[in-house]
Amino acid sequence: MGNNNEVRIETNENISKGEKIRTYCIKCEREVNHQVLMDYFERIEKVIDYGYDFSGKRDYATIDSTGDYQIIKCFGCDEISYRSFKYFSEYDEPGTWEERYPIPEKRKIKEYDSLPSTLEKIYEEVIMTYNNDGFILCAGGIRAILEGICKDKGITDNTLLYQKIKKLYEQGFVTQQQENILHDLRFLCNDALHELQKPTLKEIDAAIDITEHIIESLYGILEKAKKLKRRKKLI
Repeated sequence: MGNNNEVRIETNENISKGEKIRTYCIKCEREVNHQVLMDYFERIEKVIDYGYDFSGKRDYATIDSTGDYQIIKCFGCDEISYRSFKYFSEYDEPGTWEERYPIPEKRKIKEYDSLPSTLEKIYEEVIMTYNNDGFILCAGGIRAILEGICKDKGITDNTLLYQKIKKLYEQGFVTQQQENILHDLRFLCNDALHELQKPTLKEIDAAIDITEHIIESLYGILEKAKKLKRRKKLI
């Protein structure tokens, strides 16, 4: 086995300066065109020498990583922000991802006054994870919310989530249509956690919409009902 590993580093400045890119704007709250004001590009290539294989041939492997670090300006509102666009050859396809600062809040955290504090914390973390493009962890958080709702509603027996959701319907907490939708949500979470299948943006958006709807129907409406009762007392 050999130890002749080689690291090659390539750097460039402002190779993408002036280019137009499309990314999320924290002020416009949507994807819009931006201009690259300045950037620093770095590529690191590591050649690993494994020595000779059983056939007597030299065995090499190459690991690539790149980072394009940019200062960008929104064409719509002139907001200036930081963006890095990275690639790592050892990640699953496509192996690229974007990082931003300040972190764009693609979704706002909604307030539910009657939501138990533990569920509120998980919900907040789901939204923050979504805003950082952590879709698999998002799915895990959504499943934890479903489990937490069942527990809060007194469904605490040691059964599968499928059976717990069924009991939510049987005990009148959700409609049959909501039960069916929650099972679809459960399938998405299972695929993400057990099969490591990353949900698409549309799937995770729909999953969060459904979760927020269920929270609103089970908890948000309670706070609104209290306000109606207070009004009744004043008449």
